[in-house]
Amino acid sequence: MANRYRCPFQNLLILDFKTTSEENNFDFPTEIIQISASVLNIRDKLIREDLTFNTFVRPVINPVLSEYCSRLTGIDQDTINSADTFPVVYNQFVAWLREHNFQERTYAFVCENNQNFWRFAQYQFLLLDQAIPAMFRQWCSLEHVFENLLPQRNLNNVPGETLVEKTSNHYNIEFTGNEHNAMDKSSFLAKVTKRILDDNNLITVNHDLRCFAGKRNIPLDVDPNWKTSFQSAMLVFERMLPLVFSYAVVYFPEDHYGKCRFCQRLSDVCNGLDSEQYPDDLFEQLAEPSVFAMAARLVDDDDEE
Repeated sequence: MANRYRCPFQNLLILDFKTTSEENNFDFPTEIIQISASVLNIRDKLIREDLTFNTFVRPVINPVLSEYCSRLTGIDQDTINSADTFPVVYNQFVAWLREHNFQERTYAFVCENNQNFWRFAQYQFLLLDQAIPAMFRQWCSLEHVFENLLPQRNLNNVPGETLVEKTSNHYNIEFTGNEHNAMDKSSFLAKVTKRILDDNNLITVNHDLRCFAGKRNIPLDVDPNWKTSFQSAMLVFERMLPLVFSYAVVYFPEDHYGKCRFCQRLSDVCNGLDSEQYPDDLFEQLAEPSVFAMAARLVDDDDEE
C-alpha cells in the first residue's frame, strides 16, 4: 500500500441519486427521490462510517411512485409523502457540506457513471428552471476508472451484469442491501473507491459537463422505439439535454472547477440552452411529443406538433 493516496483532494464524496421511474418507459420526467453520500477521507485513508448523508425527496410532477419504482428501490409511498421537496433537500445537503467543512475545490464527487450528474441532476434543476450548481459540473466516474484498470479495458470480461456486481466479484467485496437504494450503493462504492486507491491507482475528476460536444453535430436517426430502449433513449437525451458530459483529460480544481471547458464560462452563465446545437432535427423525427422534454421546457408545445 502506498504511503499516500494518489488523489488531489482532501475528501471524496461518493454520491448516488435515485429517481422516479416507470417500467419500460424512458420518456419519463424523472425526479430525484433519494440523495445519499458516503465520505472517504484521503489523508487518513478512512471511510467515515460516522459521516453520511441520506435523505428522501418528495417528487412534484408524479408524487405517487409507480409500483415498479417502489419495488425496485424499496422506497414506499409513506416515506415519500413525508419527505421534503428537492429544493429543501438540496439546501439541507449544502448545509451538511458546510457543517462538516467540505469546501468547494477540496473535495470531488465519485459516482457510478455519468447518469447521476449529466441526466438526473441536470434534469432536476431544469425542472426547477435553475442552473445546475458548480459542484455538480465535474465528477469521477468510477465505471471509467475501473474499466481502464482492466486488461484490454473490457468490462465484459468481468462476471456480473452491473458495475456493483462486477466490482464485487473482481475485488471480492461483498455487497449488502439493495443495489437500487442510494445509501446502500454509495456505501459499497466507497469501499470500491478505497480499494482502488489502496492499490496505488489514481482517483480524480475524469468527466465534466460542457455546453458543446462535437458528436452532437452528427445527425441522429432516432429509433422509433426509443422510449422503451435504454440505449436509444440515452442517444436522444444526449441531444435533448443542454449540457453534455465529456471526458476531462486534465483537471485542476483552481482552473476548472465549475467552469465549462468549451466556452470557459462559469456554471451560472453557461447553461447550454443558447447552444447552436439545439436538436430541431431530432424533434422533427419524433412520432409524438416527448414528455421528458416538455416537462423541463426543453421544447415548446408548437415545436413538438
